[in-house]
Amino acid sequence: MQISIIHEREVWDRFIDQSPGGTIFHKWDFLKTVEKHLGYKLLPYGFYVTDEILCAIPLFYKNIRGVKMLFSPPPQSGIPYLGFVLSRNCMNMKLSKKSQRMYEMGKVFSDEVDSLSPNYVSISLTPFITDVRPFKWNGFMIDPLYTFYFDLEQSLEDICNGFNTSKRTAVKKMDKYNMKLVESKDVKQFYNSSVDRYREQGLTFPIVSIAYLEELCQLYPCHIKVYSIMDADDNMVGGVLASEHRKVTMWIGSVKPSVKAPVNEFLFWEFIKKSKSEGYQELEMGGADVPRLCAFKSQFNPDMYVNYRIYKKDLIGSMAEWFYLNVHRKKKA
Repeated sequence: MQISIIHEREVWDRFIDQSPGGTIFHKWDFLKTVEKHLGYKLLPYGFYVTDEILCAIPLFYKNIRGVKMLFSPPPQSGIPYLGFVLSRNCMNMKLSKKSQRMYEMGKVFSDEVDSLSPNYVSISLTPFITDVRPFKWNGFMIDPLYTFYFDLEQSLEDICNGFNTSKRTAVKKMDKYNMKLVESKDVKQFYNSSVDRYREQGLTFPIVSIAYLEELCQLYPCHIKVYSIMDADDNMVGGVLASEHRKVTMWIGSVKPSVKAPVNEFLFWEFIKKSKSEGYQELEMGGADVPRLCAFKSQFNPDMYVNYRIYKKDLIGSMAEWFYLNVHRKKKA
C-alpha cells in the first residue's frame, strides 16, 4: 500500500461521491474554501493498492510560531468530523481482508505523519470509521465522541411520543406562537445574530468569518442552506445553517434564543417534519458532547452515534493545546 497526494479535483470528488462515507465536508471545493479562509495548507492524501484508491483523507497543516499542527478538521471550520473515507470496495470486504487493509493503512499513515514531524495531530473521524485499532497500535491516542440523530424511518407519531412530557406539550402548543421556518439567503443576519447570542453567553462563535460561510453557501446552494425562524411580526428569533447531503445535519446555529417562546423546540420539530417529507432517512443534530446542550437535546429522545478522535501530541503540542484552550479562546470570548 502506498500513500500520496491527490492533485486532481475530479479524481478526489469522484472517489468521495462513490464512497458511502463521503460527506459534503470532504468535497474538494469545500476543503479548498477551508484552506483559503483558515490559512492551513490542504494535504489531500490517497491510499493506493496498485491503481485503486482504497481510502482518502484531507489533512490541514499549519506552522504557528514554530508549532507544527496537523488537523482534520481544523478549528474554526465548524466541521463536526472529517478524517478517513473508505472506498465502497474496502467497506464491503470480509473482516479478515478489511482488517488487514486497515492495519496497512494505519502503518502507512503513521509513517507519513511522522515524516511531517508535527507537534500536534488531531483527527475527528466520521461515524463510518469504527475500527480505530490500527491507529492505537501506531501510537495514536483515542477519544470517543458522540452525536445525536433522529431515525426518520420512524413515523412522526412515534418520534413525538419519544419526547419527554414538556417537549410533547410544547409541540402541541406551537400554533399559538405563530412562528414559521423559512429558507433565507441572508447569511450575514444569521452570522451576526449567532455571534451576538454566543457572546451574551460568554462563548465564542466557532466559525472563522462570515466570508467563509458565504462562500460555502455560494458553492453548494443545494446542500448548504440557512434557515430562519420568524415570529408573527417577521422578526428573526432563531436560525440554523444546515447541510443537506445524503442526510440532513443541523450544522451550525440553533443557539439559545433571546425570547421566551419555545424556538428550538419549534426548530427541531419543523426540521424533523421537513426532512422526513423530503425523503431523508436521518437528521443529525449534534450536541451530545456538550453538557449544556446534551441536557436539552436528550429530552427529544434522539439516537446517538459514537465516533472517534485520534490524536498525538508532544510536549510542545501539549503546551500549545493548553494555551489555546485556556488563554486564546477565552480572550476571544
